Amino acid sequence: MNILGNLSENSILSAHQYQYDGTHPNPNECGSNSMVMVLAIAAAISGSMLELKPRALTRFLDRIPFRHLRFPAWFPGPGGATHPKAAEKGMQAIIDGLKAQGRSFPWSAERRSRQSLTDLGSALKAARPTLVYGVGVSTGVPHVVVPVAHENQEWLILDPGYPKARQPMRWTDQQFEEWWVNYGWLYPAGTMVSLIPARQSG
Repeated sequence: MNILGNLSENSILSAHQYQYDGTHPNPNECGSNSMVMVLAIAAAISGSMLELKPRALTRFLDRIPFRHLRFPAWFPGPGGATHPKAAEKGMQAIIDGLKAQGRSFPWSAERRSRQSLTDLGSALKAARPTLVYGVGVSTGVPHVVVPVAHENQEWLILDPGYPKARQPMRWTDQQFEEWWVNYGWLYPAGTMVSLIPARQSG
């Protein structure tokens, strides 16, 4: 199923995190859950050791309110909503922290916007774990998911909004393009954040 290196389907599905599992103080944590999935997939690709739960990541991001362009989890209403810049900077902060501890985690975070499905496919074929920002077609609510493959004219998606038993979700190109749009002025269409292998960075 996957185009992220030589990972098995089970290893990719095991990275899935569910934002409504009861461990979060609010339901807006699709961003932090997707960040954890991307970091876990990167760790599996590089053979690095990483044990990180979404709740621990939210506490890290919330330690200094608004530091990473994120509404802290305790903030009324949109608490937990994580801007794409926060996803990039937050994952890079985690990576830098691991390196400071002397642990091997050979990745760096990169944010891009106005990307196409072809660009996304190229990122996954290059074994770059990626999360993408879009907007629910029927709900109008911003959301974050983790594409893991494109096969048989369908995208396979790890979606934190649905439990593991329903993963991977399957989207057509049309469904993806209708979802992968801008959210007002907060982020443009085609926004994605990838982890780039250290040997490819720069």
